[in-house]
Amino acid sequence: MTQAAKQVQVRDARRERVEAAVQGGTPDRVPVSAWGHFYPQEISARSLADTMVNFFERHDWDYLKVHARASYHVEGWGFEYEASTDPAQLHKCTAMPIRSSADWGQLKPLALDTPALHEQIEAIRHIRARVGHTVPLIMTVFSPLDVADKLVDRDGALLRAHIEENPQAVESAMAAIGDTFARFVAQLVSEGVDGIYFSTKWANDGRLTAEQYARFVRPFDLQVLEAARPMWCNMLHLCEDAIRLDAMADYPVHVFHWDRSAGHNPTLAAGHAELGKAVGGGVDAKTLRAGTPDDVRAMARSAIDEMQGKSLLLGPGCSIQVATTTSANLDALRAAVEA
Repeated sequence: MTQAAKQVQVRDARRERVEAAVQGGTPDRVPVSAWGHFYPQEISARSLADTMVNFFERHDWDYLKVHARASYHVEGWGFEYEASTDPAQLHKCTAMPIRSSADWGQLKPLALDTPALHEQIEAIRHIRARVGHTVPLIMTVFSPLDVADKLVDRDGALLRAHIEENPQAVESAMAAIGDTFARFVAQLVSEGVDGIYFSTKWANDGRLTAEQYARFVRPFDLQVLEAARPMWCNMLHLCEDAIRLDAMADYPVHVFHWDRSAGHNPTLAAGHAELGKAVGGGVDAKTLRAGTPDDVRAMARSAIDEMQGKSLLLGPGCSIQVATTTSANLDALRAAVEA
């Protein structure tokens, strides 16, 4: 067998493995991957693509989750940043378009040739050119309310105050954001992306009332997820602690992903039993950063045992701190699925 044929064989096995886990079957082993920000490299399409592929190949992950610059969602609306040159330091916000609650009413849908959005499509194309079409490729997309949160530089209290003060203006902005990213996701489908990693911090206890969630979150989430329906590996990431699985249990995704180590979150097995869907995560980012390889391996094996090796995409409970997470710990995560 030629080297090229062997490479295709490995890539086909990855896809079959992830598909089996997503569909609730029994894969040959649990699929595994990890992701995090590479701040200095994520500021252009080419360097982001090359860095994502190099990280994927170095650790022999089963799927490639593109961990794009978090502000790509909001730069088209006037969010500006000073690029970080420090691998351990995030970019600094230098301008944001929302100062008063009335400002939300000025947001209009973005064209897909907006530089920051087009940059991500270019990165996807570069990645596909390097890894081929059988490697499962997952693109990060935020929930529209998370996009709104980024527009005020993650000042959640200010966003909640604006929702209370001027709900019509915020709802208008949500419509513009939802429209933009529904079209962006449709473009991802046409580019052959296999799924989106749909991230939200707003399905947690105490963030919003049920009425506010129904008005400002759910319809716009579903608008974006509807565009993702042709994909086969859509992942919903519920970020941080005290997540509300019930609020999103009927979302049309294939995998629910969360940090099982956060103090008030359910176990993976309990969530799987409630949702009837595949689950993701297993090893928290703190253990990956500060633990030993044995700690990582033990936590990974406990997640695999908890799920009996089925319906699980093993990985970090949230994005890792790449600059301070050792290759030895990532290697331990990768090796755990071979035990």
